[in-house]
Amino acid sequence: MYYLQRLRGLFLLLASAGLVLFASCQSEEGSGVAAAPEGQGTITFSVSNYRQVSFDDLSSSATTRAVPSDHPSTLNHLLIVVFDAETGQQACLLQHDQDDYKEESRWEAYRQFSLTLPYGHYRVLILGFNGNRKCNIASLNNISWEADYVPNTFLYCEDFTFNKNTNSNQEITLRHVVSAFRITTEDALPADLKKMRFATASGGTVLDAATGYTPQSTGRTSEIVVPADSLGNVGSSFTAYLFLPENEVSTSYTVQALGKSDKVLYEKRFSDVPLRINVLTMWQGKFFEESADVEEQKVGVSLYWDTQWADTLKL
Repeated sequence: MYYLQRLRGLFLLLASAGLVLFASCQSEEGSGVAAAPEGQGTITFSVSNYRQVSFDDLSSSATTRAVPSDHPSTLNHLLIVVFDAETGQQACLLQHDQDDYKEESRWEAYRQFSLTLPYGHYRVLILGFNGNRKCNIASLNNISWEADYVPNTFLYCEDFTFNKNTNSNQEITLRHVVSAFRITTEDALPADLKKMRFATASGGTVLDAATGYTPQSTGRTSEIVVPADSLGNVGSSFTAYLFLPENEVSTSYTVQALGKSDKVLYEKRFSDVPLRINVLTMWQGKFFEESADVEEQKVGVSLYWDTQWADTLKL
């Protein structure tokens, strides 16, 4: 009985320590933050370069949009996860959603995470992403979104040691970690069109934050619902995002136009599509006709560095 009581006490002590680690990692907003307890400190991560130019900002030539640098206009969500660097245990997870920071007075707060943490060795993950699907973080090496969704995604992941001498303000720059394939139709969207389906055997839907690549090249099938008020429009664009197993791959895509009950109305097969991380690969032509030969259509890529897109490169 004595040993049983000792073991029970040890278990409660360890459980309490785990709760302290998690509970002490909290977000602080505004001024007047209370002094941290002994052996802990408050650190602020500021995503200073979070407004990267997304694929959706791209025009036919390089462009910089006149938007204030601190305006949360591109990334719908910013998420920070703190892991214990030695054990891999998740110590903290906080998410900021753009819809909660629309007022100009809150722009700065959107990009900042102030945390109170025990001193120690950590790995910090910060994700910026779009869309409305929940992000699932099984581990640092296995990040995914609901329903195999792949959003436009930006990443920061680094180890750091936190002690009383650590700079309490850390400036963070996110890097783009997706590739994208976009088709732009030069003919009108058919009246019976419901969805566009993209399928490839390369890449994947899971992200390894430690590498910036997908750990499994399982391929991806994604569908884009076409709004009814877009039917009949000319020059519509559809974009499929993908995590890659390395910086550059060549793959094939099958793109289908689907009608009611997922009936295939039109289909095109694209071979040797060059995909690169942080690169938008584009095809433009008449999609909704049986005679188009995709092998002879123009395909191009647009490169990105810093906060501007480069001119379009023709292959």
